[in-house]
Amino acid sequence: MIPERLAGWARAVAHDPENAHIGRFTAFTARLVDDRGGDVLVSYDHGAVTVEDGVPGADLELRGPVSAWRELVDPDAAPRRHDLLALTKAPDGIEVVSGREQLIRHLRVITRLVQLARAAGDDGAEVDR
Repeated sequence: MIPERLAGWARAVAHDPENAHIGRFTAFTARLVDDRGGDVLVSYDHGAVTVEDGVPGADLELRGPVSAWRELVDPDAAPRRHDLLALTKAPDGIEVVSGREQLIRHLRVITRLVQLARAAGDDGAEVDR
């Protein structure tokens, strides 16, 4: 079962004009896994996001401790821990398990999705809780 805060984030994404513009030609899937068993699949399809229980085989797979996922959506995160690319290089950060090319190809859209999570007041809790 997907938590309401992720469903709320998906609704915010759907109503964001910038997302609609930059994502109109973009489609990808991302599996997000945390160290407490959280595992979700985010499907991005031309500006719309759906979130469901994680499954193998996504275009992009990211893994990290809950603390790193929290930092990702924290507007006051420390330097070098303030965005996704920084966290992929940081100790105890987020690991790109597969799909590095997809991450780079869709980085602008992914960055906007993170910005929307921050703006929505997401506390960065585990990906499945």
